[in-house]
Amino acid sequence: MSSELVTIASQDSLRQASEKLVAAVADLMRHAQSEEDLRIGVEKLLEPLLHSIGVRSEPRYERLATKTIYRGRPDAVHGQVVIEYESPRAFVAESAVEHAYEQLVNYILAEARTQGSATPETLKRWAGVGFDGESIFFVQYRAYPNVRKKMRVEDAFVRVGPFPFDVESARTFLTFLRALARLPLTAEYLAERFGPPSHIAPLAVSAFADALENWGGTRVRVFFTEWKRLFGIVYGEHLNAHHAEDAHALGKLYRVDKETDFQELLFSIHTYFAFLMKLIAAELVTLSEAPLGLSFSQRLTYATREDLLAQLNEMENGGVYAQRGIVNFLEGDFFRWYLDALSPRLEEALREITRGLTDF
Repeated sequence: MSSELVTIASQDSLRQASEKLVAAVADLMRHAQSEEDLRIGVEKLLEPLLHSIGVRSEPRYERLATKTIYRGRPDAVHGQVVIEYESPRAFVAESAVEHAYEQLVNYILAEARTQGSATPETLKRWAGVGFDGESIFFVQYRAYPNVRKKMRVEDAFVRVGPFPFDVESARTFLTFLRALARLPLTAEYLAERFGPPSHIAPLAVSAFADALENWGGTRVRVFFTEWKRLFGIVYGEHLNAHHAEDAHALGKLYRVDKETDFQELLFSIHTYFAFLMKLIAAELVTLSEAPLGLSFSQRLTYATREDLLAQLNEMENGGVYAQRGIVNFLEGDFFRWYLDALSPRLEEALREITRGLTDF
């Protein structure tokens, strides 16, 4: 198998890509004689994958770490993964492993500081990879609250490996590349992207409210009535009465038309967050099996209207989850009403939500 003919395609699953990479690198190692041979060969293999998942590639001849921070330059920086290539089979010597490890720690610190921050939270988002063609190891920041406060930041990094470069270690490597090209799925980042101050939340809530009022038929009203009955028990009279102050506060928060009914507005907000949670769940359950270059959200973003409806119906019917052994996940869910009121405005809002999630 010639490494020149083997490419990792965006439609490959994570395991397929790992198997291809291992086979291609093994072939490359038959004639690679220097660190440069190895770096150029592997980077060429990774290029289509990196492009498909939106990772910015910065090889040695394009990247120079800030010299005032650390003298030297990393071999390659992909997203927030720093790769240090060594001569073929160099890691048979422990001294070569230690040298590459120390370089990676300094490169990660330099890269983080160059981008403005080297705090513990920021450093946890970086990873280092040492590679000699036959062995690979990983470097991550692992400072914990119970460590001594005066320890050097360099001492908070840990090395895992070296391991033989096989399908499992290649899978870990590709997982780092994919994961660290995306935002962490934390409450802070999600609130920033999808919370009321974002541009997505007002856009989506307004579209849901408009669809509920102007595009929904009898079936949609049944969902709404059932929601009022159930949540009336939770909220009591507060939900059953039209509170001008509450309606005004919510309308202002989500920048929705002043004339929108309070209960309809609250139902639209609930629907928005329920849709977002279902979308995140679908993204997570398909992550390990999905092709590297196309997430569940991306498929929805670029689907035709017909395909979008079909995939959303499958999600709302639980098919996405049932295929992975998760049953009764959405049984009796009345937040699926939007499928019966999918106006052009709401369709675009749903695509904007999925588009926002592709960065995670």
